[in-house]
Amino acid sequence: MNIKSRFAIAAASAAVILSTVAPVTFASTNVNVTGNGAFSKSNVTVNNTTGTNVFQSNSSLVTTIVNSNSNTGGNSTNFNTGGGNVIGTGNAKSNVTVNIGGSSNSSTVNNTADTNTTVNDKNNGAFSSNSVKVLNNNFTNIIQTVVSFITTGVNSVANTGGNSSSFNTKGTNGIVTGNSNSNVTVNVTGSTNTQQ
Repeated sequence: MNIKSRFAIAAASAAVILSTVAPVTFASTNVNVTGNGAFSKSNVTVNNTTGTNVFQSNSSLVTTIVNSNSNTGGNSTNFNTGGGNVIGTGNAKSNVTVNIGGSSNSSTVNNTADTNTTVNDKNNGAFSSNSVKVLNNNFTNIIQTVVSFITTGVNSVANTGGNSSSFNTKGTNGIVTGNSNSNVTVNVTGSTNTQQ
């Protein structure tokens, strides 16, 4: 009698958060103050703000249950008279492979703009007071979250046993069983975040 049984449980919980702040370029800005007569006063203020916000959220719940049973057993040769009675069973194989991939986030942000900022305050007259202020603000916010909960249960049984030979008279009586093999492979990959 030859029985092999394997039970495998794989559980994976993954939480990944990726936050990236990267600069971007500005749009063009042109300001011209010309002429500027006597006693004139010029005040120029330029505020440029460019922003990109990317929010990605991914959650997954995976439950896998596998039952695999391979059986060549349970044979009997009983109450035979005379002659030979032989039972030969084949091989019992149970091969289980479970592949589970995690969640993923992918983000690609391309911000391109003209970077030229031109301010002209010219031909200033006498006694003119000139002030130029340029503020360039830019931001890129990328927030990625991934939550994965993965549960895998595998019950694998390979059986060549449970055979009987009894109450036989004369002759050769026997039972020859094959091999019993149970192979279980569980592959769980984690979650991923990518940003370009």
